[in-house]
Order: sequence, then structure tokens, then C-alpha cells
Amino acid sequence: MEYSSHDFDVIVVGAGIMGSSTAYQLAKRGQKTLLLEQFDFLHHRGSSHGESRTVRATYPEDHYCDMVMESSQSWEQAQSEIGYKVYFKAQQFDMGPSDNKSLLAVISSCEKKSLPYQVLHGQQVADRFSGRITVPESWVGVLTEVGGVIKPTKAVSMFQALAFQKGAVLRDNMEVKNIVKDEVRGGVNVVVADGEKFWGKKCVVTAGAWMSKIKEGHEAKFAIGSDFPTFASYGEPYIYGTPSLEFPGLIKIAVHGGYPCDPDKRPWGPGISLDSMKEWIEGRFSGLVDHGEPVVTQLCMYSMTPDGDFVIDFLGGEFGKDVVIGGGFSGHGFKMAPVVGRILADLVLSGEAEGVELRHYRIQRFQENPKGNVKDYEDQVNTFPNQK
Repeated sequence: MEYSSHDFDVIVVGAGIMGSSTAYQLAKRGQKTLLLEQFDFLHHRGSSHGESRTVRATYPEDHYCDMVMESSQSWEQAQSEIGYKVYFKAQQFDMGPSDNKSLLAVISSCEKKSLPYQVLHGQQVADRFSGRITVPESWVGVLTEVGGVIKPTKAVSMFQALAFQKGAVLRDNMEVKNIVKDEVRGGVNVVVADGEKFWGKKCVVTAGAWMSKIKEGHEAKFAIGSDFPTFASYGEPYIYGTPSLEFPGLIKIAVHGGYPCDPDKRPWGPGISLDSMKEWIEGRFSGLVDHGEPVVTQLCMYSMTPDGDFVIDFLGGEFGKDVVIGGGFSGHGFKMAPVVGRILADLVLSGEAEGVELRHYRIQRFQENPKGNVKDYEDQVNTFPNQK
């Protein structure tokens, strides 16, 4: 087929981590690919920026473990192609009350997926981490080898560079105003704000919606490359974090939660109250991490679904299988971007994806049950009242 400069095999709308990974997957399969972004590339207005994201295969839901394991290998493959690192390995340590349903489901999932793990109790936790992490006697910890830190902005840049190297066309500051079915040629027409129009046989839409100070003398003990892990704490509040990497002497500790916002009118000032997090830091790190005010804070926008699971599906309707959507990654999808990109590329090219149960991610589930997938454990994302 002959193409004009505005005709493509696949148009990808949204150049965050998911869209950029998808464009890379498509371009390396020889597809003429266009990647469109409404803002500047590598902007800080969405969910794909910042200094770190964690990697963990420990999920209450069984179906995420395989995706993380595949993505872990794919991160290494992509960074070998580009020639620099975006993925820094570490162990993963999950902790919480011994009767916490989510944590118990994590252990069950590890068993089902044959993911090696070790359960640690009270003093065993302090011994394993040389006193850097302590937990109450009523808590347990789960230690696994599949953890680590990803550099988000660098990772997005990596996938965009690889896509470009393999022939993809990248255009930023191109706000998509409409996607319409082409009744004559088939495929879809994608219209941007200035009136420019692009045609694609297929289209993928991925347009989706912090740090504490280590006390002097102990910095190396909390750095990536030591035996200090990425971590998550179940219960209230749900907290996760990473070892020191980009900023010497600082570790990232984050509350997995927030409040509803309009992505075009989001606040940039202080987020939720940090009192519960400060109390958590004081109780977990044996006084080695300053639990006063954070040195740096950064808000990240989540695109939430009611059940916290992704949406990966065909748009359907008049578009049939010509438009595939990926969204609702709910604050935990970044680590799985390589496999999400692979799945979206599979769907748009062949209509099916290998090695993944897409029933968990169908749009239709919300029509069957407004809350989506039914789960027998607590929400991990805490939703707070709207901020004014």
C-alpha cells in the first residue's frame, strides 16, 4: 500500500510510558507508526514523570505477577538496545499486620506463581535489615527477589528514542480533538487541534488522566545496590518506597492515595496531610530516617478505575477492532509498561494477545458491575476528600 506523509499503519495517541512503549513495539515490528502527544514530550502533567517507580511482582491479584515478570525481562532488553540503564534491581519487602487480607493474598499469589518468597516475623525483620526496618510484633514481612527502581522520565525517553530509531514518527504539542471512522477507506481519521488530519489503519489510545531525609552517617545503608529493598506497607496508610538512588541521602516514601481532580485543573501545591506517613516512618526505620518535613515532594496523577485494575480492550462500537485503548493504570502500571505495550501492539495488529487473560481488563466489566472486578481484600489506594 502506498502511504502519504499523513497515512500510517497505526496511530498512537498519548506519549506517556504506555504510548511510548506501544510505539516502540509497533515500530520494531515494521509498522509505520505515528506517536502523538498533546503537550511537550516528557512533560510533568501526567503519570509518567518523576525520579522513580518501584518494581514488584508481589500482588494480591495473581494475574499481575506474570506481567511483571515478563516486563522485568523486557526492561533489560530495551535498555540493552539503547545503551543505558533505566531499571535498577533490588529486593522487594512487603509488610503489614499478619491478618491483613491483601498481604495474605500476596503470599497466596507467590505460592500459586512459584515466586520464591520468605516470611519474616518481628525480630527477624530487624535482624534481616540490620535494624534499618522494624515492625510491630503483630506484623509480618514478605521478602522476594523481584524488586527495583525505574527512572520514569528516562524510561519514557528511552522508548521514544527506540521507536524513532526504528522508524516511528513522533509529534508533540498535537492535541487530538477527534477520532472518527473513515467510511470510505476504512480505518480511522485522527484530527488534531490545528485542523491537521492523520489517517491510520488502526489506532491505539493511551491518553491516561515522594522523599525523606536519611540521618548523616547512614546514607550508604539505604542506597540502591546495598541490601536495602524497595518496600510496601499494607494497611492504613498504604505506603511504598525505594532505596536512595538519584539524590544521595534521600529515599522515596509515598502514600498510595489522593483525592479526585480534573487533569486540566489539578493542584500543584501541597497534597494530602503527611501526619500518618511521618508516624509510619518513625515506627519503621529505627530513628535512622528523619520523620520531620520531607526534603522534596512531588504529586503524581493516577488514572483510577473503580477496582484498581487496568483497562486494555477494543473500543468497540462503530470502531470495532480498529481502535484499542489502554488506560486506568491506577497508580501501579508503570512497571508493566513493556508488556502493556506488547499487548496493545498484539491487539491492534492481530486482534488477540498471547499469555495474558484479558478478561480482567475488559471495559464491559463496569457495565456488569459498576465496581468492576470483585476482590476479597481491602483497597490499596486511599481516596481522600476533595481539596480546595
